[in-house]
Amino acid sequence: MTHLRTLLTLLIFFIANTLVMSTSNAQRTVRFTVTEADTELPIISAVVAISSPQGQDVDPHEAAVVCVTDANGVAEAHLPSGKGGRRFRVTSLGFVAKEGELYDDESEVRVSLKEDVMKVNEVVVTGSRAARPIKLSPVSTQVIGGKQLVEAGYGNLQQALQQETPGLNIQKVGFGNEISMQGLDARHVLFLMDGERMTGDMAGNLDFERFNLHAIDRIEVVKGASSTLYGSRASGAVINLITKKTAKPLDIQVGARWGQMNEENYDNPKTSDFNYMFEKNADRPNLQAWASAGFKKGVVTSQTDAWYSSSDAFYMYQKDGDKKLYTAEANDFLDRDTLVTSMANRPPMGIEGKEHISVQQKLYAEPCKGVTMLAYGNFFFMNTYDLIQDMNFTQSEDWTVGGKLFWKFRDYFRMTFSMHADYYDRFKRHERHDTRRKVYDSKILQPRLTISSDFFDGHDIILGIEHTSDDLTSDRFNGDASHTMRSRSLKETEYFVQDEWQISPRWIVSAGVRTNFSKTFGFMAMPKVAVKLTANDNWAFRANYSMGYRSPSIKELFFNWDNMGMFMIKGNVDLQPEKNNYFSIGAEFSNESFFISANAYSNFFKEKIEGVWRVYDMQYNFEYTNLSEQRLCGIECILKWHFLDHFTLNGTYSYVDVSTQEGVRINTTSPHAATASIDYRLNRPNYRLGATLSASMMGAKEFDIQDRLTMGNGSREAYFRCELPAYALCNISVSQTLFNVVKVSAGVDNIFDYVPETLGAGVTVFNVPATPGARFHAQIEVLVDEIVKNIFLVNEIERIIRNRKP
Repeated sequence: MTHLRTLLTLLIFFIANTLVMSTSNAQRTVRFTVTEADTELPIISAVVAISSPQGQDVDPHEAAVVCVTDANGVAEAHLPSGKGGRRFRVTSLGFVAKEGELYDDESEVRVSLKEDVMKVNEVVVTGSRAARPIKLSPVSTQVIGGKQLVEAGYGNLQQALQQETPGLNIQKVGFGNEISMQGLDARHVLFLMDGERMTGDMAGNLDFERFNLHAIDRIEVVKGASSTLYGSRASGAVINLITKKTAKPLDIQVGARWGQMNEENYDNPKTSDFNYMFEKNADRPNLQAWASAGFKKGVVTSQTDAWYSSSDAFYMYQKDGDKKLYTAEANDFLDRDTLVTSMANRPPMGIEGKEHISVQQKLYAEPCKGVTMLAYGNFFFMNTYDLIQDMNFTQSEDWTVGGKLFWKFRDYFRMTFSMHADYYDRFKRHERHDTRRKVYDSKILQPRLTISSDFFDGHDIILGIEHTSDDLTSDRFNGDASHTMRSRSLKETEYFVQDEWQISPRWIVSAGVRTNFSKTFGFMAMPKVAVKLTANDNWAFRANYSMGYRSPSIKELFFNWDNMGMFMIKGNVDLQPEKNNYFSIGAEFSNESFFISANAYSNFFKEKIEGVWRVYDMQYNFEYTNLSEQRLCGIECILKWHFLDHFTLNGTYSYVDVSTQEGVRINTTSPHAATASIDYRLNRPNYRLGATLSASMMGAKEFDIQDRLTMGNGSREAYFRCELPAYALCNISVSQTLFNVVKVSAGVDNIFDYVPETLGAGVTVFNVPATPGARFHAQIEVLVDEIVKNIFLVNEIERIIRNRKP
């Protein structure tokens, strides 16, 4: 019996071993090497999906085998047993996907991917909070690559956005920079960084200088009321800045940029001068320096970005005296237009010099399958040097901290929990003494929980809850010249649900609703629906309806600031939330070398909140009020054409028509805006050449400012018309990359030397481009990790040679 048991055991072991060996022999390993088509550089983190035998499905989520390339662009696929032909598909962000046949006897496959110049395969997340290619998104989204912006020679985010986004305009006003889009100002445009809100705005506009252009991976722009997913501040548009995350084991880049001085205001200031610090700060050099360091080791990924920038202050001058045109259209008591011209010259407008320091840190961890954790922190510091000799300048500080937890359960359930906080302070600092006084303290705290699932066939459902606590402390709530700090708060809780339903391969419908509740303004529900029809491989059509809602901000409710007796800014505690209904319809055509889209929209506002100028006994007041109605209609077009292998033509056009209020034109947006650029790219294994010629064109605009007009024995309230001429700003930049390690760039901003001739009238400063004229810049970037890798490679080759010597 014992011998029989031993014999059976040996037999079972032999059979099992034979099966294992048979299975092992049936398996084979295929090595994929993925490179860029022109430079032959390896592509890291490219996804290789392989179908089952005789299968045609090579979607990464459904394929039989999926593998990812390493730092050398190599991925190994271990194929299960089975005979028959297979297909593979290789995809990587920024490149055109490539498919092919995989035969039974192949063990080595080399794949070259071409750059996706048309960007139609880019993955977007802003429109639906779910990653999907642009061409499959029911929400129209514009994507601007961060690498593309740097290569075009832009020195800051404001310049980049204005040159690349149709209908977006960032110009200089008395309080800093002002943004407008589709006829709406910054209060209706929600800026996000990695999907999170930021604070620290002045008159609705953020400190746009705080954004490090070299830390941005891409920018996603979603226009129209996006309140279903992003809340009441997104009634006009969402601009989401998505920062970089390295995919390489080691990634280190450094760079520097020098720009020609805007204006030399003081010649060789001496330390013995009483105004030495003021004069030195006004003429700081136009310099930038940045460093980016990332690594990926096992389950941990780190990304660090640091940036320093300084610029000098300069004056802008008005050519002639102020002109005020009181029109019969805006003033019913006039029988004809009346022009009043000032004999005195207008004082120059001082454009502040800036000094920034920005540091961003992100740390990812994937402790187990399906779980990703993220912790992040950002610090920003800025000095703003004006040209007023009052011995004070402005300092700003911002701290952003937060964390996110992503959990994917099975293949159909995803949960994300995040906690985000942003703390922004502004100070008045004495130029000679080591003292400063806080004048502004703003902070937001925003926890959020979202749950999404595609359990039901064809449906991708997302629901969530978020709470926003917004607190502001300032010396501008007093109504007098005292420096007393007072605090105001607003708190909102919001719930949202959205379903993206893939009805068929051609039809996608996205529908959702968001509810908003605050103790101050009560309950509000905002529905949204978007439809996309993919007619064929080239044509697609989109239609969208969404309701927007924006509750008054703390400033609009409580501001009460006297600016040295010149004018006052007054809030209004009786303001009601504004509501809008947004409709749009669009069409797009695309192929491998050509893309064009057109989108027509209408935006109807009720109780729209606007700031208007009023005059009381020659005292100018800027007051917030609810308008009864306002209508905005427009059209936008985007064009991309890649031709002759090396050239790409880009163009955008935007037109908006804004209704008047009893003949008064309150909106300050130009009806016409356009951008154009032509890019040249030549890529070789150890050399790259790039050149970009870009132009931003703004049409003439007219709007009305309230004033008092003296007639006969008295004066009465009247509106004068501001007329600003059309203009174009053109830039050129040329870059060369040597051995894929060093990139040297040079260019000229505003090559036709445009300088605005009209700055304002009365106490009003019009929104004009803040440019001193044509200015030259030069830039250098170095990939440090490539240098380190090459040094180690040379050392290893020398070691091998030494060991082979007898």
